[in-house]
Amino acid sequence: GYGRVKPDVVTYGTAIRGSNMKGSCRYLTGTSVSSPVVTGAVTLLIEIMKKNERLSRLLSPASIKQIIMASADKLQGVNMYEQGSGKMNLLKAYELIQGYVPQITISPNKIDWTDCPYMWPVCSQPIYHTAMPITVNMTVTNGMGVSGAVVSPPTWHPNTQTNGQFLEVSLSYASILWPWSGYLAVTISVSRMAQNWAGTAEGYILLTVQSPATSEDISDQTSTLHIPIKVNIIPTPARAKRILWDHFHSIGYPVGPFPRDNLQIHNSPLDWNGDHIHTNFNGIYKYLRSKGYFVEILTTHFLCFDAENYGALFVVDSEDVFFESELEKIEEDVNMKGLNLVVFGDWYNGPLIKHIKFYDENTKQLVVLQGGGANVPALNKLLAPWGVVLGDKVWRGKLDVGPHVLDFASGTSILAFPEGGHVLSGALWDEALGMIHSKELLVSSVPVFGVYHGGNGSVAVHGDSSCLDEAGQTAKCYWFVEEILKMVNNKHTTIADENLVPWQPVSYRGPKLASTPAFHQYSRVIMYVDGFQQFRTLPSCPVHEAVQTRDFNDTYPIAQLSNKLLAVDARPVDYILLNETEDEDNMRLFYVLGIITFIGVACVCAFLYFMYSLFHRKRSILVHVRTRRRV
Repeated sequence: GYGRVKPDVVTYGTAIRGSNMKGSCRYLTGTSVSSPVVTGAVTLLIEIMKKNERLSRLLSPASIKQIIMASADKLQGVNMYEQGSGKMNLLKAYELIQGYVPQITISPNKIDWTDCPYMWPVCSQPIYHTAMPITVNMTVTNGMGVSGAVVSPPTWHPNTQTNGQFLEVSLSYASILWPWSGYLAVTISVSRMAQNWAGTAEGYILLTVQSPATSEDISDQTSTLHIPIKVNIIPTPARAKRILWDHFHSIGYPVGPFPRDNLQIHNSPLDWNGDHIHTNFNGIYKYLRSKGYFVEILTTHFLCFDAENYGALFVVDSEDVFFESELEKIEEDVNMKGLNLVVFGDWYNGPLIKHIKFYDENTKQLVVLQGGGANVPALNKLLAPWGVVLGDKVWRGKLDVGPHVLDFASGTSILAFPEGGHVLSGALWDEALGMIHSKELLVSSVPVFGVYHGGNGSVAVHGDSSCLDEAGQTAKCYWFVEEILKMVNNKHTTIADENLVPWQPVSYRGPKLASTPAFHQYSRVIMYVDGFQQFRTLPSCPVHEAVQTRDFNDTYPIAQLSNKLLAVDARPVDYILLNETEDEDNMRLFYVLGIITFIGVACVCAFLYFMYSLFHRKRSILVHVRTRRRV
């Protein structure tokens, strides 16, 4: 699934005037600016609560967080991973705090996949039967106390009047909330009953938490949440329109010392953010969706998906290795079940990996790379059943493909390909030679893309992924991905056919393994035991068991639930800042001290001026006497 929603709120943080070390002003931008703004707002709210007998007993990190988030203004056109609950509104927080009552809240407060773009990326694509289950991770905040417990297992209540029975919901949650918070993971899939149905399905999750008494005069407190769910369902798409994107074999965030795919980017040498279809590959995701394709994410190993559901498996810029059982399954899926395998590799060169080093000012250490742009030796094992071998030279340049120009930035080439396959070649520069030895070499015909139709499925391999990666993209090649899908799905003529030529076998030397002794620290597949490399235990495929279901067929106010951010006490409460006599006394004392300070400063200034005038007058008389004596 996706991580929990962060940030909680947003506030001013762009071009804010602040002081610098030289005494003048400068403009600051970022969380280093916005965080102090939120801190100041929290300080004001704490001051308000401490001055009210009722509210002072309710003051806690959880209550402050709940109030700040519930009073935020939702921004239009911005998703929840960019704004959280919205833009902080201190005045609304002050008004909301007056009626605050201890309770539990959840963020996000609803699962509404019809609310786009706020619920992006889960709202960007409808769900359907046999699609990969989607998990939404939610944060439960407990304003009743530092600890709490879920009273009974949460339950799913599908609304049969709004087709909620078509949803299968499973839950994972923290039975104990401490300190002040817990989590609720909601996994949603579509039942077989809806495989040919289209529409909206609704229901809600019921969650009850109890916190122990905090003092003798307060008994145990209980709070219940109704979490609404609303999703769009469509009939299961045709197999050729379904793409499975491998995320399991990409090094996730936070990443280790792995380099950028495009070596021409010198100001940011490392791949700091990892790879994901909804981050640096978001451009190709949106393009494929606009062309009618459905893209699902594989977050587990290859043994956990049914190949007969998908037209193509995309392995893009993978850095990790593969389990042996994964390799066997993919061979069977392509040859026997008609799965199309599409691989986008990237550069890999042992001497260049060793050559690229830089000093990290934060850790005070020399950073040594633990891989190339992609793990070419691992990809060669994946492609071995079809006789495909990728090389360890690094190439850059441009290729003509029909009416288009294909940008090739720091990629690998094809050394071997099966008989009957077709390849795309072009004149490219040897980039590794230039970086290590400062020499330029242009090679006239370098094969970088190939397609092979064998068995029931097809295999397509391209040596570069930079044109898909927005983090290092110099030119887009989304059109080329669409052409590849046409080649492997329909095996018909495309605009690239005139540039493809039959593969001619040549002699070659396979790629040499680079020295990456710390690679196992970042791998999901391999580890070191007593100095020897070995495979980790193959993880079990996730099993999502549906929670207890309690159907209802009345017109439950789901729309009202979705607007309920924080329950408040309806009793009117005086605006304490205007009626506190303590504040008035403090203000009087402040004015008196101010006047005394002003008088004291004035007296000191008058005394200093008198002393300066007296000294200056005596000095003038002395100079006048000395002048007369000289005369």
